[in-house]
Amino acid sequence: MARSVSRTRAADVPAVPARAIVRDFTRPATAPYEVEFDVRTVYDFVFSLSDDAGSTDDLPASDRAWLSEAKAALRAQAGDALDVYGSELCVVLAGLAVDRPEIRDAADLAALIGSLDDATIVRAIAADDPERRLVTERAIAGDEAAIEVLKANLTDHYPAEKIERFSAIFRDPASVITPARSVLGLWLAFFQPIEERVRAMIRRDADARAGDIATLRPTDLIERTTGGIRWLAEPGIRRVILAPSYFARPYNFVLAGDDWRMFGYPIADDALDAGDPLAPPAAVVRLHRALGDETRLRILRLLAGRDHYLTEIASALELSKPTIKHHLALLRAAGLVTLTEEGGLSYYSLRRGTIEANGRGLIEYIGT
Repeated sequence: MARSVSRTRAADVPAVPARAIVRDFTRPATAPYEVEFDVRTVYDFVFSLSDDAGSTDDLPASDRAWLSEAKAALRAQAGDALDVYGSELCVVLAGLAVDRPEIRDAADLAALIGSLDDATIVRAIAADDPERRLVTERAIAGDEAAIEVLKANLTDHYPAEKIERFSAIFRDPASVITPARSVLGLWLAFFQPIEERVRAMIRRDADARAGDIATLRPTDLIERTTGGIRWLAEPGIRRVILAPSYFARPYNFVLAGDDWRMFGYPIADDALDAGDPLAPPAAVVRLHRALGDETRLRILRLLAGRDHYLTEIASALELSKPTIKHHLALLRAAGLVTLTEEGGLSYYSLRRGTIEANGRGLIEYIGT
């Protein structure tokens, strides 16, 4: 599923089409961009601090317990600084490593963020869209009108308190950046003892995708790797980075740069450390978790008729867009929904056949 952060380019059209959306997916075999895998623990170092890490049972119970205990201990040391850091900010800071291949591990990233000036970090957080770059520079300079423009772009996707926190990086950068540096420095001591285990899992995942890399077109490779994000080429984007992540499970963290997009994707079940031999298949658990909610069943019923924009689904069900995005994320993690991103548009489609396929998985697990 896709977990959108403040650097994600996403938009919805307000108009409701009178008929099914028709798109041409006929693309040349050679895409106008390159797909690369980036297998570094720097991403999990920051993703593990996200509020979403360990929020579902896609992580084993032992690691969910470790996260809970470690974050409680971190809070005892960092205090309110963790509240400033523990939203999307920790995810966005991962983008600082994308064009710095020398940043290999958690210690390298913590040192980098400690060495950068506030303005550089603010630009990394806010300047995701070249079309908004001038507005961002004005906001960094303290232009209140520019800050309000940037805030308005977030109103459909985040609650008010997170939007206010975002605006604080322009009005008082040190109030956000200094706590982030502090939290990362403290978290390093918790993360380093498990870093090699994480490294082994993300490497297993990337190695297991060699066949896909050799045979799939770029669009199909991205969709299969992310578990349902169909990303279509955007002008100016020359690189798509796929970064395997353990602590992202079951979400995708989507980041953006001037000429790149990065998907911090959840590693496959087969890449995990061997666990309880009686544990049910994770895909079956995700499917039944997704289906065990009336709102999500209503969303599937809507998508059975045709593709829908987020705005349409929220309007039809009379729920907020952030709430609908959460439900759609769980549906995509279960393999029931595809998110297609094309330029500034994002729309959702039903993935038919998943229930039948996972039903067979349940039968095989039970042994009947």
